[in-house]
Amino acid sequence: MKKLLINSDVGEGVLRESDLMFYLRSCSVACGGHFGDTESMRKTVKLAVDNNVLVGAHPSYPDRVNFGRKEMFINLLDLKNSLHDQISSLLEVMSEFGISKLHHVKAHGALYNKCVIDVDLAALYVDVVKCYDNVKIYAPYGSVVSKIAKENGVEVDYEVFLDRNYNDNHTLLSRNEVNSMILNPSKMLLRYNRVMGSSKIKTISNKLIKTIGNTFCVHGDTDDSHLLLKDLYKNYFTK
Repeated sequence: MKKLLINSDVGEGVLRESDLMFYLRSCSVACGGHFGDTESMRKTVKLAVDNNVLVGAHPSYPDRVNFGRKEMFINLLDLKNSLHDQISSLLEVMSEFGISKLHHVKAHGALYNKCVIDVDLAALYVDVVKCYDNVKIYAPYGSVVSKIAKENGVEVDYEVFLDRNYNDNHTLLSRNEVNSMILNPSKMLLRYNRVMGSSKIKTISNKLIKTIGNTFCVHGDTDDSHLLLKDLYKNYFTK
Protein backbone atom coordinates (compact mmCIF):
# COMPACT_ATOMS: atom_id res chain seq x y z
CA MET A 1 0.00 0.00 0.00
CA LYS A 2 1.21 3.46 -0.86
CA LYS A 3 1.82 5.44 2.33
CA LEU A 4 0.55 8.99 2.54
CA LEU A 5 2.74 11.70 4.06
CA ILE A 6 1.33 11.12 7.54
CA ASN A 7 3.26 11.48 10.78
CA SER A 8 2.15 11.03 14.37
CA ASP A 9 3.48 11.83 17.83
CA VAL A 10 3.87 8.51 19.61
CA GLY A 11 5.21 6.87 22.74
CA GLU A 12 3.10 9.17 24.89
CA GLY A 13 1.29 6.56 26.95
CA VAL A 14 -1.80 6.22 24.77
CA LEU A 15 -0.74 2.69 23.72
CA ARG A 16 -2.26 2.99 20.27
CA GLU A 17 0.96 2.65 18.29
CA SER A 18 0.34 -0.92 17.18
CA ASP A 19 -2.79 0.30 15.37
CA LEU A 20 -1.30 3.57 14.11
CA MET A 21 2.04 2.53 12.67
CA PHE A 22 0.61 0.78 9.63
CA TYR A 23 -0.62 4.15 8.32
CA LEU A 24 2.41 6.32 9.10
CA ARG A 25 5.31 7.44 6.93
CA SER A 26 7.15 8.83 9.97
CA CYS A 27 6.73 9.13 13.72
CA SER A 28 8.04 11.40 16.49
CA VAL A 29 8.87 9.49 19.66
CA ALA A 30 8.46 11.08 23.10
CA CYS A 31 11.87 10.88 24.74
CA GLY A 32 11.47 11.86 28.36
CA GLY A 33 10.65 15.56 28.52
CA HIS A 34 6.86 15.39 28.70
CA PHE A 35 6.57 11.61 28.63
CA GLY A 36 8.59 8.50 27.96
CA ASP A 37 11.36 6.33 29.32
CA THR A 38 13.71 3.71 27.94
CA GLU A 39 11.07 1.01 27.91
CA SER A 40 8.39 3.08 26.16
CA MET A 41 10.92 4.28 23.59
CA ARG A 42 12.11 0.72 22.99
CA LYS A 43 8.57 -0.57 22.38
CA THR A 44 7.72 2.35 20.11
CA VAL A 45 10.88 2.16 18.04
CA LYS A 46 10.41 -1.59 17.56
CA LEU A 47 6.90 -1.02 16.21
CA ALA A 48 8.22 1.68 13.88
CA VAL A 49 10.97 -0.61 12.58
CA ASP A 50 8.51 -3.47 12.08
CA ASN A 51 6.28 -1.18 10.00
CA ASN A 52 9.05 0.59 8.04
CA VAL A 53 8.24 3.93 9.67
CA LEU A 54 10.90 6.66 9.84
CA VAL A 55 11.84 7.55 13.41
CA GLY A 56 12.26 11.06 14.77
CA ALA A 57 12.65 12.58 18.23
CA HIS A 58 9.86 14.46 20.01
CA PRO A 59 11.58 16.52 22.73
CA SER A 60 9.76 18.91 25.01
CA TYR A 61 10.08 21.28 27.86
CA PRO A 62 11.10 19.02 30.79
CA ASP A 63 7.62 19.20 32.29
CA ARG A 64 5.82 15.93 32.88
CA VAL A 65 3.29 17.51 35.23
CA ASN A 66 1.75 19.58 32.43
CA PHE A 67 2.61 17.10 29.65
CA GLY A 68 4.75 19.80 28.07
CA ARG A 69 1.69 21.78 27.04
CA LYS A 70 2.35 24.90 29.12
CA GLU A 71 5.12 27.40 28.49
CA MET A 72 7.94 26.80 30.93
CA PHE A 73 10.18 29.56 32.22
CA ILE A 74 13.53 27.80 32.34
CA ASN A 75 17.15 28.83 32.02
CA LEU A 76 18.06 28.47 28.34
CA LEU A 77 21.23 26.51 29.07
CA ASP A 78 19.25 24.09 31.24
CA LEU A 79 16.71 23.70 28.45
CA LYS A 80 19.44 23.13 25.88
CA ASN A 81 21.01 20.43 28.04
CA SER A 82 17.63 18.79 28.57
CA LEU A 83 16.90 18.70 24.85
CA HIS A 84 20.28 17.10 24.19
CA ASP A 85 19.64 14.52 26.90
CA GLN A 86 16.21 13.68 25.51
CA ILE A 87 17.37 13.27 21.93
CA SER A 88 20.46 11.33 22.94
CA SER A 89 18.39 8.93 25.03
CA LEU A 90 16.27 8.09 21.99
CA LEU A 91 19.34 7.63 19.81
CA GLU A 92 20.72 5.19 22.34
CA VAL A 93 17.53 3.14 22.14
CA MET A 94 17.50 3.34 18.33
CA SER A 95 21.01 1.93 18.21
CA GLU A 96 19.65 -1.30 19.71
CA PHE A 97 17.70 -1.73 16.46
CA GLY A 98 20.60 -0.85 14.21
CA ILE A 99 19.45 2.72 13.53
CA SER A 100 22.23 5.27 13.88
CA LYS A 101 20.51 8.39 12.56
CA LEU A 102 17.34 10.28 13.35
CA HIS A 103 15.07 11.13 10.45
CA HIS A 104 13.86 14.36 12.08
CA VAL A 105 13.29 16.27 15.29
CA LYS A 106 9.88 17.70 16.13
CA ALA A 107 9.35 19.77 19.25
CA HIS A 108 6.33 18.97 21.40
CA GLY A 109 3.47 21.09 22.70
CA ALA A 110 4.32 24.48 24.17
CA LEU A 111 7.92 24.28 22.95
CA TYR A 112 6.72 23.69 19.38
CA ASN A 113 4.32 26.62 19.57
CA LYS A 114 6.85 28.98 21.17
CA CYS A 115 9.50 28.19 18.55
CA VAL A 116 7.03 29.33 15.91
CA ILE A 117 7.26 32.94 17.14
CA ASP A 118 10.22 33.31 19.53
CA VAL A 119 13.58 34.09 17.88
CA ASP A 120 15.81 33.25 20.85
CA LEU A 121 14.11 29.95 21.64
CA ALA A 122 13.97 28.96 17.98
CA ALA A 123 17.69 29.71 17.59
CA LEU A 124 18.49 27.55 20.63
CA TYR A 125 16.37 24.72 19.28
CA VAL A 126 18.02 24.85 15.85
CA ASP A 127 21.43 24.94 17.54
CA VAL A 128 20.55 21.69 19.31
CA VAL A 129 19.34 19.99 16.12
CA LYS A 130 22.51 21.03 14.26
CA CYS A 131 24.52 18.81 16.61
CA TYR A 132 23.00 15.71 15.00
CA ASP A 133 24.09 14.55 11.57
CA ASN A 134 21.91 15.87 8.73
CA VAL A 135 18.69 15.81 10.73
CA LYS A 136 15.71 17.83 9.53
CA ILE A 137 13.05 19.49 11.64
CA TYR A 138 9.27 19.38 11.34
CA ALA A 139 7.87 22.91 11.67
CA PRO A 140 5.04 25.04 10.27
CA TYR A 141 5.37 27.01 7.05
CA GLY A 142 6.24 30.67 7.71
CA SER A 143 7.40 30.02 11.28
CA VAL A 144 10.38 31.73 12.88
CA VAL A 145 12.01 28.39 13.59
CA SER A 146 11.74 27.23 9.98
CA LYS A 147 13.39 30.41 8.75
CA ILE A 148 16.24 30.16 11.27
CA ALA A 149 16.72 26.50 10.42
CA LYS A 150 17.08 27.23 6.71
CA GLU A 151 19.51 30.07 7.44
CA ASN A 152 21.62 27.55 9.37
CA GLY A 153 21.56 24.82 6.76
CA VAL A 154 19.01 22.64 8.59
CA GLU A 155 16.45 21.04 6.30
CA VAL A 156 12.78 21.69 7.09
CA ASP A 157 9.73 19.60 6.34
CA TYR A 158 6.74 21.91 6.64
CA GLU A 159 4.07 20.32 8.81
CA VAL A 160 0.30 20.64 8.51
CA PHE A 161 -2.08 19.23 11.12
CA LEU A 162 -4.99 17.21 9.79
CA ASP A 163 -6.80 16.90 13.12
CA ARG A 164 -6.59 20.51 14.31
CA ASN A 165 -8.36 23.70 13.21
CA TYR A 166 -6.33 26.79 12.32
CA ASN A 167 -6.72 30.48 13.05
CA ASP A 168 -6.28 33.03 10.26
CA ASN A 169 -2.69 33.77 11.40
CA HIS A 170 -1.57 30.16 10.83
CA THR A 171 -1.68 29.30 14.57
CA LEU A 172 -3.65 26.34 15.86
CA LEU A 173 -6.99 26.98 17.50
CA SER A 174 -6.59 26.44 21.24
CA ARG A 175 -7.43 22.98 22.52
CA ASN A 176 -9.66 24.77 25.04
CA GLU A 177 -12.04 25.69 22.21
CA VAL A 178 -14.83 23.19 21.55
CA ASN A 179 -14.13 23.12 17.80
CA SER A 180 -10.34 22.86 18.03
CA MET A 181 -10.30 19.32 16.64
CA ILE A 182 -11.15 17.82 13.25
CA LEU A 183 -12.49 14.32 13.74
CA ASN A 184 -14.01 13.74 10.31
CA PRO A 185 -11.93 11.68 7.85
CA SER A 186 -13.55 13.34 4.83
CA LYS A 187 -12.57 16.80 6.11
CA MET A 188 -9.07 15.54 6.86
CA LEU A 189 -8.77 14.19 3.32
CA LEU A 190 -10.05 17.47 1.88
CA ARG A 191 -7.34 19.32 3.79
CA TYR A 192 -4.67 16.89 2.64
CA ASN A 193 -5.66 17.21 -1.01
CA ARG A 194 -6.10 20.99 -0.86
CA VAL A 195 -2.65 21.53 0.62
CA MET A 196 -1.02 19.11 -1.81
CA GLY A 197 -2.92 20.53 -4.79
CA SER A 198 -3.04 24.27 -4.18
CA SER A 199 -0.95 24.98 -1.06
CA LYS A 200 -3.98 26.35 0.76
CA ILE A 201 -5.58 25.60 4.08
CA LYS A 202 -9.05 26.63 5.26
CA THR A 203 -9.13 28.37 8.64
CA ILE A 204 -11.81 28.30 11.30
CA SER A 205 -13.34 31.43 9.70
CA ASN A 206 -13.45 29.71 6.28
CA LYS A 207 -10.61 31.83 4.95
CA LEU A 208 -8.11 30.18 2.61
CA ILE A 209 -4.50 30.95 3.53
CA LYS A 210 -1.24 29.84 1.96
CA THR A 211 0.74 26.99 3.46
CA ILE A 212 3.06 24.20 2.39
CA GLY A 213 2.75 20.62 3.60
CA ASN A 214 5.62 18.15 3.32
CA THR A 215 4.23 16.08 6.19
CA PHE A 216 0.79 15.88 7.79
CA CYS A 217 0.22 15.14 11.47
CA VAL A 218 -2.55 13.19 13.14
CA HIS A 219 -1.87 13.14 16.86
CA GLY A 220 -1.52 9.75 18.49
CA ASP A 221 -3.65 10.91 21.42
CA THR A 222 -6.50 12.17 19.25
CA ASP A 223 -9.63 10.12 19.98
CA ASP A 224 -9.80 7.09 17.65
CA SER A 225 -6.82 8.38 15.65
CA HIS A 226 -6.16 4.93 14.17
CA LEU A 227 -9.77 4.67 12.95
CA LEU A 228 -9.60 8.18 11.49
CA LEU A 229 -6.50 7.22 9.56
CA LYS A 230 -8.05 3.97 8.40
CA ASP A 231 -11.03 5.86 6.98
CA LEU A 232 -8.82 8.60 5.53
CA TYR A 233 -6.83 6.01 3.61
CA LYS A 234 -10.00 4.27 2.45
CA ASN A 235 -11.42 7.56 1.19
CA TYR A 236 -8.14 8.52 -0.49
CA PHE A 237 -7.85 5.33 -2.52
CA THR A 238 -11.54 5.15 -3.50
CA LYS A 239 -11.95 8.77 -4.67
